Amino acid sequence: MKSIKLVLLLVAGLYLSGCTSTPIVELNNEPIPTNSAQSIEQAIIQGCKAKGWTPIVASSNTIDAYITVRSHKAHVQITYDDKFYNINYVSSTNLDYDNGKIHRNYNKWIYKLSASIQQQLGTRAHGY
Repeated sequence: MKSIKLVLLLVAGLYLSGCTSTPIVELNNEPIPTNSAQSIEQAIIQGCKAKGWTPIVASSNTIDAYITVRSHKAHVQITYDDKFYNINYVSSTNLDYDNGKIHRNYNKWIYKLSASIQQQLGTRAHGY
């Protein structure tokens, strides 16, 4: 009986350690400094490119950004005004998106993207 419990505990531990899904990060109302040296659109585009994202201007104040890492793909939409920007999930491939959860690497990519945008805007990064 002890060996069955031990095996079940080991299996459960392996299962939990293999889980890489985490709640998806949506960055909203990230501040834009009023004294930014370059245009907000250009800062976002340059911030995307610096981290390997492909930005495409979708419309006024909206940029779609795409990243491909090996077989993993993510698409986010970055909206902005003169005070704030938002980075929101649109779709992904091979990142195990399910019911508001996604592979933990996606969230790392989003934090790094936001830090890069902040750097381009001339503000200190959030420590992501």
